[in-house]
Amino acid sequence: MWTLRTALASLALSFLCLAAPGVEAMEREKPVTVTKLTLVENGRANCAIILAKNPTRAAQFAAYELQWHLKKMTGVEVNIGSEDGKVPGKWTRILVGESHDTQDLGLHSADFKPQEYLIRFAPEQLILMGRDKDDHGKVDYTNGSGIPEVFDEQGTCYAVYDFLERFCAVRWYAPGEIGLVCPERKTLEVSGLEVRRTPFFPYRHGSYAHMYGFIKEIWNNPGGHDIALFFRRLRLGGQPYSANHSFYGYYGRFGKKNEQNAAHFEGEHPEYFAQGYEAQPPQPCFSNEGFIRQVVQDARDYFDGKGLKQGAVAAGDFFALVPMDNGFWCKCAKCQAEMNPPAADAGWASDNASDYFFNFANKVARQVAKTQPGKWLATLAYSSYTGHPRRVALEPNISVQFCMAVRNWWAPANEKADLSLFQEWVEKEKGRPFYLWLYYCFPEEIAMNNKFHCFPGFFAHTIDRQFKLFARDGVKGMFLNNLGDYLDTYVTFKYFDDPSQDIDKLIDEFHTLYYGAAAEPMKKLYLGIEETYMNPKNYPPEVVEGKQGGHQTVEMAWKYLGTAERMAAWGKLMAEAQALAQTGLEKKRVALFEKTFWDYMVEGRKQFVARTTAPIPALKAPRVPDAGGDAGKAAWDKAAALGGENWYERGGDKPAARKFSGRVAHDGRFLYLELVDNCETKKLVNSAKVFPCDDWEIFIARQRAIPYRQYAVSPSGQVVALAHGEVNFRMNVDIEDHGVKAVSDTSAPDKWVTRLAIPLQAAIPGGARPGGKVYINVVRVSSSGVSKVDGFGIDTWVSFCSVHDVDRLAEITLDL
Repeated sequence: MWTLRTALASLALSFLCLAAPGVEAMEREKPVTVTKLTLVENGRANCAIILAKNPTRAAQFAAYELQWHLKKMTGVEVNIGSEDGKVPGKWTRILVGESHDTQDLGLHSADFKPQEYLIRFAPEQLILMGRDKDDHGKVDYTNGSGIPEVFDEQGTCYAVYDFLERFCAVRWYAPGEIGLVCPERKTLEVSGLEVRRTPFFPYRHGSYAHMYGFIKEIWNNPGGHDIALFFRRLRLGGQPYSANHSFYGYYGRFGKKNEQNAAHFEGEHPEYFAQGYEAQPPQPCFSNEGFIRQVVQDARDYFDGKGLKQGAVAAGDFFALVPMDNGFWCKCAKCQAEMNPPAADAGWASDNASDYFFNFANKVARQVAKTQPGKWLATLAYSSYTGHPRRVALEPNISVQFCMAVRNWWAPANEKADLSLFQEWVEKEKGRPFYLWLYYCFPEEIAMNNKFHCFPGFFAHTIDRQFKLFARDGVKGMFLNNLGDYLDTYVTFKYFDDPSQDIDKLIDEFHTLYYGAAAEPMKKLYLGIEETYMNPKNYPPEVVEGKQGGHQTVEMAWKYLGTAERMAAWGKLMAEAQALAQTGLEKKRVALFEKTFWDYMVEGRKQFVARTTAPIPALKAPRVPDAGGDAGKAAWDKAAALGGENWYERGGDKPAARKFSGRVAHDGRFLYLELVDNCETKKLVNSAKVFPCDDWEIFIARQRAIPYRQYAVSPSGQVVALAHGEVNFRMNVDIEDHGVKAVSDTSAPDKWVTRLAIPLQAAIPGGARPGGKVYINVVRVSSSGVSKVDGFGIDTWVSFCSVHDVDRLAEITLDL
């Protein structure tokens, strides 16, 4: 009869027969006598863990981790002793970290390369050591204090973790006990060939998404200590590196002085910031010489050990130069002269601002190189500066971190767009430190922002293909922008360490060890969801071909992917797994998948069905006397109300927490909209770019599909217009001459009234005319001070909608 214990024993035996992948080819060809060591025999310790008299912090922690796992496997607590103590009899000495004993063998921590470690078997001796930070502070394993920081050199820890995986069949599939596979046995014998290696990618890091309850739940809501252990056991960290938006602190340092920024204020310098905007400028002025000198000084101060200024980002030998997270650049003549015209087929990622931004980075880099040789300026290739610069040649002390949405490669158009820009960087910047920022946050982030349940983005086989490509092209490491599901996260962490792995073996092993008797249906369930998500044949053709936005929508999720037929088949696999699970842990793991994935999917499908049957408003916009485009003079008493008692929280049919109202009319030349929010107007927040603070957003189209236009107006009356999908299917294209006029009234303490006049001939491509129809939704985006929900609020006129949901636009007939 099959048992999990049988599978574990077989797996452990197979490890003993395998050569370590990190051993040099020449070493593998030598005749080798394999030493077998008995660490525990019949429930009694046959070894002791030996530390130096004054061990490093990494060695202490590694010793405690080894002791804990050995006890978990055998029930025996192996003693931790010092090298100056006595070990009776012929016990095996497990030398953890550098000590006089390792020095006698010619092994010194400082002689190891960065992150390098060693596992060596010898008669009555096992050596687990590597390059460690010269830090001998105390570790308290009972409360988790003093453990090495994630970017500390901790090669000895890596040696212990690799030993436990490679020779003891231990696995960490998720934080905490639920993710631990630790085969129990009364006798523990180990043997194998020497391993001396480093993790493949020098930089390996990711953010644990506390803001995403979905991610927390799939790991059984682990605590911070369990997450810290999980990251270290999977060898995250490595080379200290960081690149992220780094100039937000300049507002407090060099903007207008106020009570909130008094501690950091250094003096008003409006010239440091983007010109041509109302309210707070959205970016620095990257051509301003004073701003450049200040950034140079900030970098020098960091490298000289004077610390980081407010909002700055740095790690190790890298100081970040990354703009604010938007594409609203300075409008001064000098800055605009450096911008590139966007390519005809440019999407979200382009080279529109690449020469402009990297010219600024060069100016900083040249000055820093004069005083801090060997230090680096870390940049992103992101948004409108994703593409390689057309004219600017980068300074040699600039590193680049390229951003790509790797979980969206289900669409060949998405993959092609990412890879074309990626390959250009790789080919033109050979030898430059090149990193990746990988968006593991999709599709969950899109779904959470728009309040629908996404179809899970399982993609393990694509991870295999991607990481082999990254390894081939010399990428130095990656940062995961939030984490994917439990298996994909584990696979990614393993590929950080060794991208040569066999993905099918990794998936088989995971399901066998994690789900035990329920392995087969759980594997079929994972593979079925993965194949459905990653197969472009399952998506609307216009999305696959890049003619529509590249993120998952509620319609994609449940009309095209999670169909009724597929859900029925997967439901049977879920029931089969529940019936087959035997042990308490197997049942708990299956139940966790059911709760966090399957129930989530069932609810998503249920919500979609409700969405397809929910009514969509349809009304007539009365024709009123010509007001000449002056919204203040329109005959509002003759306008039609935007019907319905309620507006709705985004994504569903739950009534909004606040009351909104609106009216609509036209005069043959202009469409007039009046929008009212009963709010505390003193709390309204204006943005220089309108988004993402308080605004009204009107989505309007000729049909309930792409292309469509988006008009947004702020409390100050500023209007921004965007076209989506009109030319070469490009999204978020600015419309400069939109002709929309807005009158915003915030004079009352409890009511914001906005009136808009939208030219019918310019409202949509080809225009609109009396007797015809347009399709509209109105969305209110509220800042945190105004919203009655946590963070930003989004409320809509039409139910089951959020921003950019155009399949449920209300029908407006323009009265003759």
